[in-house]
Amino acid sequence: MKALAAWTMRGPMQAAVLSASALLVGIALPPFAWLSAAMMALVMLSAGPAGALRVAVPALVISVAGGWLAIGSPYVPALTALASWLPVLLVAGVLRTTMRLDLALAAAAVVGWVIVLAVHAVAGDPAALWQGLLEGMVPAERMAPDFDTDPARIVELIGRVAPLMTGLVAASTVASCITALFLARWWQAALYNPGGFRGEFHQLRLGQAAAMVTAALMALSALTEAPLVFGLALVAGVVYLFQGLAVVHGLVAARGMHLGWLVGMYVLGVVLFLQMALALIIIGIVDAWVDLRRRAGQTSD
Repeated sequence: MKALAAWTMRGPMQAAVLSASALLVGIALPPFAWLSAAMMALVMLSAGPAGALRVAVPALVISVAGGWLAIGSPYVPALTALASWLPVLLVAGVLRTTMRLDLALAAAAVVGWVIVLAVHAVAGDPAALWQGLLEGMVPAERMAPDFDTDPARIVELIGRVAPLMTGLVAASTVASCITALFLARWWQAALYNPGGFRGEFHQLRLGQAAAMVTAALMALSALTEAPLVFGLALVAGVVYLFQGLAVVHGLVAARGMHLGWLVGMYVLGVVLFLQMALALIIIGIVDAWVDLRRRAGQTSD
């Protein structure tokens, strides 16, 4: 991974070819799209907006041309590039300017909230929009035999999921953005400041105001079940999922615990994703007042 980062920083054309290639593979295998976004974020962090522009423009041209040749459409790679690169470039720009990881995550939350609010403002009835799109992508009559169920059951399921789709898409965008940003920051530290990202991540604190907003949105979403509030709460929850991860990593480091504890947490997260995600969000919110890492450090002393 460090070699990949080093190659990305060799020059604008090398970075453009690498990020475009990863993006094209990412259309079929999403993790490669994160790699592509991380490369863009690394260039932004290291070379600033002008350097990022010198990479993004040729990378977009290569992606569109490659997509046109491979799948016969320039639109899919173009839209994928914009969705993958633009949010992380904005957030990486905030991190480069402020040198504060907490403000970068706050910017990621704002990006997600803008997506939710924009869809609701423009679409009028986002649920109807998503239902139409999902029914086109998952035709009930065609899919029912594959799942050995009644077509009406699939239509009913789509009807339940449709109101949540705006929030799910926004939250997914934010999660991908933060993942790519963290990878880029780790790459940057590995190249120029070994071990720097570890300390930065362990000390990540979003503050009490952000914790109160997140807790209020989650409570309001549970009480009202309004799709707009759900979307805003889900975006905030994703950000606090990463805050919870920072707290756990910091606790393990402060207590000198074995790396196996972190491995166990991630394995459990795969098996019980929703339960672990909620637990990490709660840990992140509670830490705003309790400061678990400071207490653990004092105890270990």
